[in-house]
Amino acid sequence: MADIQAEGLRAASELLERMLGRDPEDPGPRSGSAEPDSTALVHTWADLLQRIAAGLAQPVQSGAVTIPVDSSGVGPPVRLALEESQSTEGVVAEVWLHNGTASAVGPLALRCGPLTASDGTVLKGAHVGFEPDQVEHLPPRSSRAVLVSLAATGSLRPGIYRGTIQAEGAPRLWLPFEVSIDPC
Repeated sequence: MADIQAEGLRAASELLERMLGRDPEDPGPRSGSAEPDSTALVHTWADLLQRIAAGLAQPVQSGAVTIPVDSSGVGPPVRLALEESQSTEGVVAEVWLHNGTASAVGPLALRCGPLTASDGTVLKGAHVGFEPDQVEHLPPRSSRAVLVSLAATGSLRPGIYRGTIQAEGAPRLWLPFEVSIDPC
């Protein structure tokens, strides 16, 4: 993070030197650019902001996810991680359903499709559960947590499995769901 900030300050300093005059390390005259200075300034700032954003972005960890019930796009991923020998009991993630509208929504029931690996292998012996099964009434401008869990009827094959969580009662809402099972 410090390296990115230092790089950003260095780039800003170089940009100011170019905008105010000539480069102090360059004794010769300033060479003309085919690009107007304002365009170069915009491109430099855009590059700087992209570098800062890339440095601040952290990989998404498992944990609570919030999604508006009136969402019309893909929500943030919901992740569960466990080891092959680990019991699935107690391995949960939270999905917060947020109703930012002026009217109540409900009933809502989350559902998950089959969990598959990148090679098409289906995760057998596992069932995705939601607690509560159904949210009867979500008042205006309120949120409600739903716990997402994985129940297994035997040992689970290691791998990364993905599926989709959708909500009955909120047809535009959907979330990517990922279960990673690490070998012992």
